[in-house]
Amino acid sequence: MTVIVVPVVVVAMMFLVQAGLAYHARQVVAGAAQDGAATGARHGASEAAGKATAEALVTAAASQLLVNPSVTSSGTGETVTITVTGTVVKVLPLFPTFTVTATSSASVEQFRPQEAAP
Repeated sequence: MTVIVVPVVVVAMMFLVQAGLAYHARQVVAGAAQDGAATGARHGASEAAGKATAEALVTAAASQLLVNPSVTSSGTGETVTITVTGTVVKVLPLFPTFTVTATSSASVEQFRPQEAAP
């Protein structure tokens, strides 16, 4: 009985660890996407600055957690959108692959002078 139960419990625990890593990776990419969009939307900043910020955050926070992370950016002139995607490292080879993606958009800041009082 123990010969069957112990391996099953160990594999179940490892799967929980894998799910925890996937959850953590999702939070990391979401934060990187949000910060990248906020950086790119600042007055005088560019879409490229937002992408660079997101890439730096993913590299600093998830270099051991994600395999082949990618950051893409797009902008319409009024909004900046940053998307971060990556594959979570596997704890055991038999587990499924978890891919996490997060997208964040922010409106570009614009200076509008105050209207003159009547």
